[in-house]
Amino acid sequence: MRPAGSPAALAGDELGGRGSEQAPARRSLRRARDWADRRFFVLAACPAFVLVAAVAAFPILLSSWLSFTNYTPVSQSLSWAGIGNYKQMISGPNASFAQSAITNTVIFVGGGLAFETVLGVLFAVILARPMRGMMFFRALFFLPLMINVVAATIAWGAVLNTSDGWVNYFTHILGLGMPNWLGSSYTAMPTLILVDSWTGVPLIAVIVMVGILVLPRAPLEAARVDGASAFAMFRYVVLPGVRPVLIFAVMFRLVSMFGQFAEIQLLTNGGPGLATTVLNFFVYEQSFVNGDVAFGAALAVVLVLMMAAPLVVLFRIARREY
Repeated sequence: MRPAGSPAALAGDELGGRGSEQAPARRSLRRARDWADRRFFVLAACPAFVLVAAVAAFPILLSSWLSFTNYTPVSQSLSWAGIGNYKQMISGPNASFAQSAITNTVIFVGGGLAFETVLGVLFAVILARPMRGMMFFRALFFLPLMINVVAATIAWGAVLNTSDGWVNYFTHILGLGMPNWLGSSYTAMPTLILVDSWTGVPLIAVIVMVGILVLPRAPLEAARVDGASAFAMFRYVVLPGVRPVLIFAVMFRLVSMFGQFAEIQLLTNGGPGLATTVLNFFVYEQSFVNGDVAFGAALAVVLVLMMAAPLVVLFRIARREY
């Protein structure tokens, strides 16, 4: 046993003191390392997330600022206008056009999304069934998503042609006449929704089908043993299980439909009249055709708000517990 005042004892006390002083630093470093390990994937994605957020935020902020000005690229003049551009949507020379575009957007997105979601879920349930040859039908159903949008839209324009299209050829044989599907204000919007659903329905169906295929089999087997009907199994077992996947598919289609442009320009160019002029297409016309960039920016801000509102609702539904 070393004497209390010996040099070895003093050195041990000094080392012990240093160790006790360094212990909190080691624990803090260990906690920081453990925290970084648990959140590695989040931290690794942060640079890309910041870059994408900056790229997305810049045009939104620029449009928001321009919407309060009178900027036009022709005169190169820039002056503060306050909420004047937003007042034009309520009372002004372009008020009726803007209100028609907003109404058409609600009809196109709301009606089209509801139609595509119902059909997509129906086809997803059918495609998820274990039947012989189902892999071929799944691949065939996925085919519309692999075709270029512009090429597919041009093909649809040829199919729906009033005089030479295949659709009117069969309607004429059946004695139903030869409707002007894209030239009538009564049929242009429903026809546009049907054309858009050609890619929207398969997308929702494929995403939901994958969600159904990965569901645990035990609840389904238990419901089947208890004598539950097919509808009851879908309502109380399948649908709650695929709800997160379905909400993701609906949000994806929602954003895509708000940004729809190619189909409208190639098939109807916003017509006849204003029957198919949605807000996204009206922003393009005001900003780049008419040169009213400030008013177009105000319309773009309204478009973003209209898109953000249902997205917030869908996010809240997705976070709700079962």
